[in-house]
Amino acid sequence: MENQIFAIESTFYKSLVIKGDELWLSQNKVTDLEKFETAIQKTGMMKSAYAYPLSAISEISFNEASESVKLKYQDEKEKQKKLKISFGDKGLSNQFGQFLGDKLGMTKSQQQEGQIKPLLLNVFYLILAIGGTIFLAAMDDTNQLTDSGSRRSRNKGAFLKLIVDTIGQTGVIIIGTLISLYLIYQLYKRFTNPANEVVYQ
Repeated sequence: MENQIFAIESTFYKSLVIKGDELWLSQNKVTDLEKFETAIQKTGMMKSAYAYPLSAISEISFNEASESVKLKYQDEKEKQKKLKISFGDKGLSNQFGQFLGDKLGMTKSQQQEGQIKPLLLNVFYLILAIGGTIFLAAMDDTNQLTDSGSRRSRNKGAFLKLIVDTIGQTGVIIIGTLISLYLIYQLYKRFTNPANEVVYQ
């Protein structure tokens, strides 16, 4: 996984690469290693990429069912920081966490997650799916979706209006039911097969 640029999501960063004994992070989407290195070498207001020594990382943690990895590290001012990195793929996040933990020679520990937290999260998504289906299926005038709110919300409403107008109320009910059944299956699967919480220290 070294020398490979990953597109990530975090509070500040969009790109990541493990380069030698450093972790490179950029606030921009970068696809070229040379450009990444050039951005790291910049200073002042133009600086958008940073290199952190891997030795500054004290803990790596991730849930095997999650798409993200959490890092604890010490910054240049010797302050403890936390960084949550989402890869958008649970297999990739697991692979990254394990690779980094092994590379740093950290001790691995794991325990089974509690069932309540993931259960509540999946129930929340299920309620949203059912509520959204009922709301859209019962709507007499889809123009309501684009009548108010910010420009961004109106754009989302226009996209939703297009879908509802295209497939109709019956289509909304069918798709909403399929989504709800899938979420029920995922809820049952997660509840009966809890994932592991993995920590490297």
